[in-house]
Amino acid sequence: MNRIIRSLVLIGLVSLLAACSQGTQNLRLSPQPPATEPVTDSDRGIALQVVDNRSQSDLGILENPNRSIIRLVAAQDLAYTVQLAAAEGLRGYGFRPTLWDGAGEPRLEIGIETLSHDVAVGVPYELTTRITLDAVAVAGGERFTSQAQTTRTRQRVLPPNAKANAEAVDAAITEALDRLLNAELAAFLADRE
Repeated sequence: MNRIIRSLVLIGLVSLLAACSQGTQNLRLSPQPPATEPVTDSDRGIALQVVDNRSQSDLGILENPNRSIIRLVAAQDLAYTVQLAAAEGLRGYGFRPTLWDGAGEPRLEIGIETLSHDVAVGVPYELTTRITLDAVAVAGGERFTSQAQTTRTRQRVLPPNAKANAEAVDAAITEALDRLLNAELAAFLADRE
């Protein structure tokens, strides 16, 4: 009889824990700046702004084996996080990022057009991260536009925790920034006074 009662209590506790399972994973993002080398030694100021143009603030979803869904959200402002990494990349080129001035030159506006990170249940779990960044640079009365897209897929045996999901998103942001803030964009900004 005691065995049956213990089993029922254990089943009840497991059910309670499942019902209280996490519905949101907060991802603490910290992407690395792109690897850049100086193209100017003038310490030239450049107005920088990153805008999140996505229609939804969630980063994606994690699907559990029981088919429940966990929302993946950034723990901090996504645009600001990307702006910090972009600013470091610009510093590597020899520029000095400044506060945004929509009429000043030179200026660089980066738009986060898409960013999704989805985790599909399976053996193994599949993590897919997609990001699209747009850039509009204005210098010397001329305009330069570019776009960078990145899709990264990883697999894990166990369901990823918030740290593993954040690492996957960080890697995709870093790769997209590396493609966006390339030598061609840096040369455009450096060559126009």
